[in-house]
Amino acid sequence: MYLTRLRIKDLALVSLIDVEFPKGIVAITGETGAGKSTVMGSIQLLLGERADVSQIRHGSPKAVVEGVFEFERGRDEGMIDALKKDGFDVSLEEPLIVRREIGSNGRGAAFFADQMISVKRLGELMAETVDIHSQNAQQSLTKRNWQRVSFDHYAGADSLAGEVAALYFQSKALKEELEEHRSKERELLRLEELWRFQVEEVSRAQLREGEEEELLEQEKSLSHAEEIRELLFSLEESLGDEEGSPFALLKQTNRSLKQLAGLYAPAESWEEEFLNVIGSLEELKTEASRASDKLNADPEELNRVQERLALIGSLKKKYGASVKEVLEETEKIRVRLSEGGSFDERKEKLEKQLSEIQKELKDKADKLSRIRAKAALPFSKSVEAEIAPLGMGGMRFKVELEKQDEPQSNGNESVEFMIANVGQPFMSLQKIASGGELSRLTLALKCLSLGGNAVQILFFDEIDSGISATVAGAIGKRMRLLGKEHQVFVITHMPVIAACGDVQYSVEKSVERNDSFVGIKRLEKGARKAELARMLGGNEKEALSYAAKLLSKNWEED
Repeated sequence: MYLTRLRIKDLALVSLIDVEFPKGIVAITGETGAGKSTVMGSIQLLLGERADVSQIRHGSPKAVVEGVFEFERGRDEGMIDALKKDGFDVSLEEPLIVRREIGSNGRGAAFFADQMISVKRLGELMAETVDIHSQNAQQSLTKRNWQRVSFDHYAGADSLAGEVAALYFQSKALKEELEEHRSKERELLRLEELWRFQVEEVSRAQLREGEEEELLEQEKSLSHAEEIRELLFSLEESLGDEEGSPFALLKQTNRSLKQLAGLYAPAESWEEEFLNVIGSLEELKTEASRASDKLNADPEELNRVQERLALIGSLKKKYGASVKEVLEETEKIRVRLSEGGSFDERKEKLEKQLSEIQKELKDKADKLSRIRAKAALPFSKSVEAEIAPLGMGGMRFKVELEKQDEPQSNGNESVEFMIANVGQPFMSLQKIASGGELSRLTLALKCLSLGGNAVQILFFDEIDSGISATVAGAIGKRMRLLGKEHQVFVITHMPVIAACGDVQYSVEKSVERNDSFVGIKRLEKGARKAELARMLGGNEKEALSYAAKLLSKNWEED
């Protein structure tokens, strides 16, 4: 990923800057006090640095900084996948836009891929993308994790170190699960016992879906058997052939209809319909008689039905709102018990897994330790050789490998870079190195560990502080190497370093209508040579000639 566009509005003395950048090395120059620090400050805001209302241009309601970043195919797919998992809508085809706003009322906002996020979260997201090295900015070099990753890459142990870290976190997760399992032993055993009781109780009951509804109907019939019997008898009587009964009257009516049909044609259909009615009533009488014969008024059967309903009700109260739910939940528990095994079986399984992971972790951590121990001295000598031309020839360097009681995510030992001046003891980088030295040391280490740096965009500010032209040339040479894999921004006062840039931008301050403005512009061939000549100073003709020589190394003149 690289920065393709930077837009700054109403920040410090900037009214509006909208500038595009290519990949490679971007040199930024300008007079002292021209406003180069504003450009660096805007980048720091995109990295989640704290903002202040004093940074807003006088008379403006708010300041806005916006960076447009392009993803690179074959390099950024992993980053895109991680961002998608975090809920961001990103893709290789679309640029990533990052924005900070600072309001004059003290309120600010941060946006990442069109999504508002906290400033802290913005800093976390951008930490692995952009790295700033200056006199004041915090440097990744002083972070132990970065030191370890760089050293492991040099030693060819990137993959092994990743495996050790993964095994450590697996081991940690298994330990936590096992401890939780043991701490809940009584509760889990009790729960397991309840589950087994439920499965046994429900299985013994032999429930089936629809049974409860059938039993309720049976209970209703058995409970009202005498009443039903009397009603059935009454129905049979009313449908009997006795003289004066309703059914006898209907048959008499049928005879009248039959006589009428012989005299009156339309009555034939009436007679047919009436016969159907009589047929239905005769069928009803037969059904009532059968029902009366079948009716069971056995009190023992009623007790059996009611006991069964009581059992079903008890199981529903314990395990579900319906027989279906009871059966489904019990089946889930049965499967859980069969797959998970007992408490002791689960504990033994976890203990075995943990033992295997810990053994593998120890073996790989031991192997990593041997690789590190073997690489420590050659790496230290390589760093010393690399920093000597950068004005740090009297500086000694070593990798401190401090043994830990047991393997951690970083292996058997912690890794820390130490430096020492001649005749002095070794100390941590941040305790002895100046900002300029740290920047140069970072440049050297990044060159040594090319391919192992996740951070793709590097900013160097004041890396040329207090150095000679010879040292500046060595810095420029290493930046050219670093620029093959990274987008490198360097803010410099040294023409030798500026000439090593693939492109050069000039920051200028101007006064218009009694107001001050800061702007930035890309320098094309002639203007770039003139800017380098200004930086060289002295005789203008000689300066222009030397500027042309500097550019001839990296620039084709017309």
